[in-house]
Amino acid sequence: MLPRDKQRRTTHYNSSLEKAMSHSEAKQFYQRQRAEMLESPTLTKTRTLSSNVATDATATSPLNPLRASKSNTSLQANDATYKSALSVGVATPAKPPTSADVQTPALGHVDAVRSLAAHQNDAPSPLMQADRDARAHQNHPNLPHEQKPFLEQQGLHGAGAGVGLGSGSGGFAVDDSKVTAELTSIYSNIQKVLDLRHKYMRLSLQGATDNPKDEPGWTIYPPHPDPSWQDYESNMTESQHLKTPRRRPRKMGQNIGEDFELDDLMPLPGPGEMAFRLDPNGVYQVYENNKAAELDTPIVHIPTIREFYMDLDAILTVSSDGPSKSFAFRRLQYLEGKFNLYILLNEYQEIADTKAVPHRDFYNVRKVDTHVHHSACMNQKHLLRFIKSKMKKSPNEVVLYRDGKHLTLREVFESINLTAYDLSIDTLDMHAHTDSFHRFDKFNLKYNPVGESRLRTIFLKTDNYIHGRYLAEITKEVIADLEASKYQMVEWRISIYGRDLEEWDKLAAWVVDNKLYSPNVRWLIQIPRLYDVYKSSNLMENFEQVIQNVFQPLFEVTQDPTSHPKLHIFLQRVIGFDSVDDESKTERRIYRKFPLPKEWSTGQNPPYSYWIYYLFANISSLNVWRKQRGFSTFLLRPHCGEAGDTDHLAAAVLCCHSISHGLLLRKVPLLQYIFYLEQIGVAMSPLSNNALFLAYERNPFLLYFRRGLNVSLSTDDPLQFAFTKEPLIEEYAVAAQIYKLSAVDMCELAKHSVIQSGFEHSVKQRWLGHNYSLPGVAGNDMAKVNVPNIREAFRHETWLQELAMYANLPNGRNSPTFTDFPL
Repeated sequence: MLPRDKQRRTTHYNSSLEKAMSHSEAKQFYQRQRAEMLESPTLTKTRTLSSNVATDATATSPLNPLRASKSNTSLQANDATYKSALSVGVATPAKPPTSADVQTPALGHVDAVRSLAAHQNDAPSPLMQADRDARAHQNHPNLPHEQKPFLEQQGLHGAGAGVGLGSGSGGFAVDDSKVTAELTSIYSNIQKVLDLRHKYMRLSLQGATDNPKDEPGWTIYPPHPDPSWQDYESNMTESQHLKTPRRRPRKMGQNIGEDFELDDLMPLPGPGEMAFRLDPNGVYQVYENNKAAELDTPIVHIPTIREFYMDLDAILTVSSDGPSKSFAFRRLQYLEGKFNLYILLNEYQEIADTKAVPHRDFYNVRKVDTHVHHSACMNQKHLLRFIKSKMKKSPNEVVLYRDGKHLTLREVFESINLTAYDLSIDTLDMHAHTDSFHRFDKFNLKYNPVGESRLRTIFLKTDNYIHGRYLAEITKEVIADLEASKYQMVEWRISIYGRDLEEWDKLAAWVVDNKLYSPNVRWLIQIPRLYDVYKSSNLMENFEQVIQNVFQPLFEVTQDPTSHPKLHIFLQRVIGFDSVDDESKTERRIYRKFPLPKEWSTGQNPPYSYWIYYLFANISSLNVWRKQRGFSTFLLRPHCGEAGDTDHLAAAVLCCHSISHGLLLRKVPLLQYIFYLEQIGVAMSPLSNNALFLAYERNPFLLYFRRGLNVSLSTDDPLQFAFTKEPLIEEYAVAAQIYKLSAVDMCELAKHSVIQSGFEHSVKQRWLGHNYSLPGVAGNDMAKVNVPNIREAFRHETWLQELAMYANLPNGRNSPTFTDFPL
């Protein structure tokens, strides 16, 4: 401080004396607070009226009914000294970190007045009594009400508001009976959608406990590494949840695939007794035996395409119903506001709880990249280094057969006038810059290094002249990086195009022969919706051929695994199916009634819902058979809601386990509300969307997360969007910076990603805790996931309160009310 800035001593100011007084006051304040805490075991009993509220308590004012109460006079007389109250939102010191109690603002000054005044025998003032009578919902028995003790104390009403026919004055309902009738209709609509989804999920065996691989006796081969901590290791040994054969140890991140031996999985199961065939509707049906096949009595009834579209129209009708949309929008607004209030009150408590957890933080909780395409799983620098190394080490290797002659790697680069020295990130030109925004055609071209499709065939294809060896080598390098990081997992999507019946065997042989097995990796099969391309190039006559090429090998290997041994082994690591293409393409309905696949012979591509139905129908039939044989079943997890028509989301609600992207949910509040009620997984990729369809700051990811939807972060295409060696961490880092996510938020997202993923139940138990499948606090292991119990308690209780509105509807009650459950 400069001498000129130092305040001089005057008649009215003495800096030394002021400092001494400030120190003395602070010391007395601290001693008084400590004395209060020691006097009472609970903090709430020591709360008294602060001086600024208690002053002049005897004065009566119509603007301040608190001062009109006689009880305040006696309170003032008993203790007029100032006593501090713990600020709302400050962590309670006596609260253990594992407690699930959510902190409420019962520590404020006004609440102290209420709690103390409640013990007085004096009657409240008429003004306060009038307020209480207005909030007493027993005086309005016909008005639907959502009981909230906390909100009632604060003088606010519940979230059942916001509905009404609008025929009365001010746009509100005329009387309570019309509100009740409208709520009955809304609840019936929402329950109808939920029932339809449950019907399709049960039929297709996509539930949480339907997959045989989630049973305790399932064998994982190659086995996962042993836990590092001795206490965890002993617990896992005692529980015997990971039943795997004895194996040779392999250090993670090195010698990828060395712990896999094909002979260890022999002999394979023999042929089964059931039979299958493709019915005239384009769906593979499974029969108990040949006689049942002759009588056409399949083991499971798959809804016809007519039934599917009737159910889909029912969902679309509900989603476009005005009162239902308004109700869903209000509920979503309420959920968002409730979460914001929770954060204001409990932010510091969450921080205190996470600090009490030893060892665990965001970097060492398991997180799964739930949506990433295998052919773009590496970043540009990685691919550039790999191409340069092959140019230097193997320039004379024959890698391509084209135009009737064999070409070496050197000759391929000479044909495009490039050398290894010329290559750079800019030369590769594989990053999706601003020129790809709303241009999915340009984005697809970014998969071609240097814009040359022949380089994509050589380096990024599994089916080429060298049998995909280069792609297998770079895949092993990416796997090594994942295993070295230990806590990052991936679900790679790899393509089956449906052009011929040999694709499955070639893909399985590529994975098995190159030993692309890792505890960090699982696979999904993506089906590109490219029938119009195949038809225009005369590869097939009708859509039924696509169905045959995709599903016939799967039914054959289920009937007799020895017919496709490598495919049977590969399918043990396949968790589901995806459907990919540009959703923004227009879907012109040239048919009043969609034809069957064998009759779909035009050059137009079938609409999204048509593709989804035939994927769902055949997966359902296949899953029933595979579960009967004790084989793993499959999930349907398509790209949905990235662009295009919102009808795609209705098809996903009906028959999909979870989806990727889901941007258009922001435009359909009722379907977004259904996604919340059903906790349908949404793997979101804000960096990918930022380059293709929606600017980052407009992405609804943060909105979904606050409202409680089951969202996770994923990378989509690291080759096009990522800059670092760890693209998943990059995705989390950007989201944390832009959306200001806390460490608890990021750990909760990581937990969501593991739950959404298709990893085995026993593996999830190791990563998330033995009881992870239980809802709420009962399934939350803070030592493994680093998510505070109060966060899980809030999420679970809020979700149960939403479901409670519809729980009593099917029991024949004439009018829905909220008074039967607390909120």
